[in-house]
Amino acid sequence: MIKNNQKNEIHGGLTAFGLAVIMAVGFTTPSMAQEATKTVTAPAPTYRFVLDPAYKAAPDAIALTPDQAYDETKGYGFTNTKGGNEIALALKAAPGDYRVRVTLGQDKKTKSKTGSRTSVWAEDRRLMLAPVVLKKGESRTVEFFVNVRDPNLVVSEQDVIKTPKVLLRGDEPTQSRDWDDKLTIAFSGSALAIQAIEIQKATPARRVFIVGDSTVADQGGADYASWGQMLPRFLSSELSVANHARSGETMKSFITSLRWDKVMSEVRPGDILLIQFGHNDQKKQWPRTYVAAARGYPAYLKALVADAQDHGVQVVLISPVSRRSFKDGKINNTLAGYDDAVRNTAKDLGIPFIDLTAKTKTLYEALGPEISPLAFANSGKDGTHHNAYGAFTIANYVAQAITDPANSLDLRASADFVALDPAKPVDPKAFEIQPADWPLMREVVAKVSGN
Repeated sequence: MIKNNQKNEIHGGLTAFGLAVIMAVGFTTPSMAQEATKTVTAPAPTYRFVLDPAYKAAPDAIALTPDQAYDETKGYGFTNTKGGNEIALALKAAPGDYRVRVTLGQDKKTKSKTGSRTSVWAEDRRLMLAPVVLKKGESRTVEFFVNVRDPNLVVSEQDVIKTPKVLLRGDEPTQSRDWDDKLTIAFSGSALAIQAIEIQKATPARRVFIVGDSTVADQGGADYASWGQMLPRFLSSELSVANHARSGETMKSFITSLRWDKVMSEVRPGDILLIQFGHNDQKKQWPRTYVAAARGYPAYLKALVADAQDHGVQVVLISPVSRRSFKDGKINNTLAGYDDAVRNTAKDLGIPFIDLTAKTKTLYEALGPEISPLAFANSGKDGTHHNAYGAFTIANYVAQAITDPANSLDLRASADFVALDPAKPVDPKAFEIQPADWPLMREVVAKVSGN
């Protein structure tokens, strides 16, 4: 079982309850209030779970098997997708950043005749570690940060309601791991081998926030994926990535749904913010959120940048990824004007710019009309949204740019980072993530917005 101090931390904090009791019985002297406040800031406990009986764990470690379903009372357990191929450990957790330490592999005395292959994911399929391939009897301990959030917002005098929240939609309120009250770490692969997991709330060196639409968002269904959810794999483990992008969003809707407020309430000076909009902003059939490339679009971009900079955040503007629209073997730029607006805005403001419109155009044309569908979702039928291969490849381009010293962001890539060239793409059938590595989660119950 979890120790008392751990259990109370998970469920909201004994110290907060204790302070309420003190106030209720009248012990409201400044010294006692100060002491109660001090206990709230005590070092965060470490939660230890062991999945391999042969692993020599600490005395307070909790032994688990993947068939132990999540228990609301205990605050931990597995939320494996029914009929899927993942092992997903969930821990009830307050919003914040968590350092996760995972020991993969096998005990040296294992009777297994083969090695192991394990990919590690967080929340809604955020790729934390690409397949870790180990020999028989070999183990490895890895660390990374995971950002956890909920929809609640800090109350302001301007709020009409007393408990303002992000306006979640679609399957977010019921199925999204990004917005629930848990930290979820999932594993997949053809030869899984997980020995132990340790989790502790901690402060990362830096945080990278992402805002955008469906081509950026954490996609939790079917073969859909985005570069935003693949980005953590390419960055240093000392960083935490918080992907707030959502399918169907425009800059206007991101503001009116309070998603922008949520991001601004969580950023700290020195954090990085990646902004990529455009696919939905250009839709005249959505008159409430439409903005023209020549005027409204750059104006909103500049407003978002100014707000973020007022919060001490370093901003990177990214032009929207191209659609797979071929004409005579070349990509037709369906985002014409919008990509230039991002480019010119970044130049005017003197901030970093990543031209994903151009890079993805080069990628698709290098693959060609026949092979490029292998980079897209819905078995290639979707011409806008990517699958694991497409998202993985594009995330590599983003990582190259934001870790480039020339952009002065002071970010580091992962130790094993290898830059990909859009003009010479990796074979879609032979890239790092194999079909068995891709965790099968929920089905896409509605058409993904943003085409």
